Amino acid sequence: MSYPNLMDSNVMEISLLTGQEGCPSPGLGKRSGSGSPVQGGLTLSWHELSVWIKKKDMEKSNFISNRYFDAKILRKVSGVAEPGTLLAIMGPSGAGKTTLLATISQRLKGDVKGKLLVNGKELKKDLMMRISGFVPQHDLCIDSVTVMEHMQLMARLKMDKNTTKIVRTQRIWDLLRELGVYKCRHTKMSALSGGQAKRVSLAVQMLNDPGILFCDEPTTGLDSFNASSVIEQLRTLAARGKTVICTIHQPASGLFDMFHSVYLLMSGGKLGMTMPTHQVAGFLASVGLVCPPSYNIAEFIVSQLAVTEDLESRVRVGRVVRSFKDSKHYSDLVKRLDIQLNAGTPSQPTNKISNSLDSLSQEEEFKKYLEIKAPSKFTQFSWLLWRSAIDIIRKPKVQIIRFLFYMFIAFLISSPYVGFKTDQEGIQNLQGFLYLVVVETIFTFNYSVFHIFPSELPILLREIGNGLYSPGPYYLSKIIILLPRTVVEPVLYSALVFWIAGLFGGVYGFVQFCVPVVACSMVATAYGCLISTVFESVATGSLVSVPFENVTLTFCGIFLSLSDVPLHFAWVKYVSVFYYALEAISILQWTQIDTITCDPRPEVPCITSGRDVLKVYGYSPSNFGMDMLGMASLYCGFHIIGFMAFLKRSQKQAAY
Repeated sequence: MSYPNLMDSNVMEISLLTGQEGCPSPGLGKRSGSGSPVQGGLTLSWHELSVWIKKKDMEKSNFISNRYFDAKILRKVSGVAEPGTLLAIMGPSGAGKTTLLATISQRLKGDVKGKLLVNGKELKKDLMMRISGFVPQHDLCIDSVTVMEHMQLMARLKMDKNTTKIVRTQRIWDLLRELGVYKCRHTKMSALSGGQAKRVSLAVQMLNDPGILFCDEPTTGLDSFNASSVIEQLRTLAARGKTVICTIHQPASGLFDMFHSVYLLMSGGKLGMTMPTHQVAGFLASVGLVCPPSYNIAEFIVSQLAVTEDLESRVRVGRVVRSFKDSKHYSDLVKRLDIQLNAGTPSQPTNKISNSLDSLSQEEEFKKYLEIKAPSKFTQFSWLLWRSAIDIIRKPKVQIIRFLFYMFIAFLISSPYVGFKTDQEGIQNLQGFLYLVVVETIFTFNYSVFHIFPSELPILLREIGNGLYSPGPYYLSKIIILLPRTVVEPVLYSALVFWIAGLFGGVYGFVQFCVPVVACSMVATAYGCLISTVFESVATGSLVSVPFENVTLTFCGIFLSLSDVPLHFAWVKYVSVFYYALEAISILQWTQIDTITCDPRPEVPCITSGRDVLKVYGYSPSNFGMDMLGMASLYCGFHIIGFMAFLKRSQKQAAY
């Protein structure tokens, strides 16, 4: 599908001639007069919304389990946002501004009662995601990609899958030029200033030309120039028939005047008042609250609606609310709400939406969004894999240090075994060396992936919550991106220890030796992914994984003779990667040793062959295939459990 060019020549000319921090500032556009609603577009209305969210009970929660309680954040609030207007949701801290924004955009995972209508119709979450964009307060993304790469990824995941590459690229260029960040297109996301990052985030949300735009604290962390630029750009979008809704906390007086209307929440999540911005000061003055000439009007409003413990604040807020309900502003709100309620077909309760996509597709305002076809799972997977690869390639320092440390361990553990002999004393030496080869590989690859999911969880929760991709393609992309390292590094590690220690088998023996080492590195990575998905922090995951590792390590055959293990503990070795890997690597080495020299002292026990050594440790020469199958089963099992845990975590509420 095609998209209209969002720029007129004046906007383009201004954006190319002005600049800030190496990038042109956004086109300033012309203010849209009074901000009165325009014909067409999408009108969003919410009717007596009450919202409960689960909060952690710190007193009743403990290490074993967490206890939660339902906290009521919003209490029967109603409002309307119309095309062509820039609406500011304001209120004191804790009043529920972000909760209201996340609720009316259907991005909140909580208990919601009330009605949410678009052009008089209740919409499912999937359609709401298509018709709206959400610019979060904090910009979260993989910071090693450039602006253009980030936009290409987002365009491929958000736009219609049948859109050609040329159209997608042109759309990206148009948005970057319009928002004043075209010159920054080859700059890494980590190098952007706050204002530039905010405009890039806005460009991402505008890829599908949404009819409704939600912005959570769009001026947070910005200086006055960048804050004015962002709000001015939002006014320009509203003037084109968009419905733009922002939460904002005590803006400067100049910024406050740029909004067309204001929606004020008071402490406790209740509606205080809503009206055109230029009428707020007059309304407050009518109830005896006159803003001093040198005082920030926005800060004055918020302070007057804040309820504290003193009786005076409660009386003041009560007077404001009563006056609002007796005013023409409230009666106008009620009329507009009634219009929206009567605009569509009779609505059912929110959890039983009756409107079908077929009926909505007949309406021009919904038709173009319903035609958007989401990318396939393979497309999601390939682009997520591409992003992960870019992130790894552009952070070589971490990879190089990790690799050099692994090679240093190989040199360290193999040096003492140079020139060892296959005599009775050499049995312990060789088996101890094989044990070190396996254990160091498992621990190295296990702990190296503990950070993967906790570090990216805020990003993926937001992107999955916005419907960009499914958990499956993301998790699979992480599995695939880890494979090259789990193959290449163990092979080089094996070559170093095999050559320094002088192990048996020649070239063919070396190739065989690599197989169980690579396999145990892959299983260790899978186990690390499992811990990474189950626990929210690396510290907690490490603490919990240690007991399991110690128990499975005990039954690897070094510390206990597996032939003497009691029956009720015999099963432990079958969940131990240490056992499978050590037995496999021991079989490969000891089966090549036919004769072991006996000690001349008659009182010293004599083990005459490598196969006898395997029997001493409880290993069987015929178990190599079973060991490889066991490691393959653990690899699959760990990833299946890890994915299930990841799937559950992906359903949590994203941070906005």
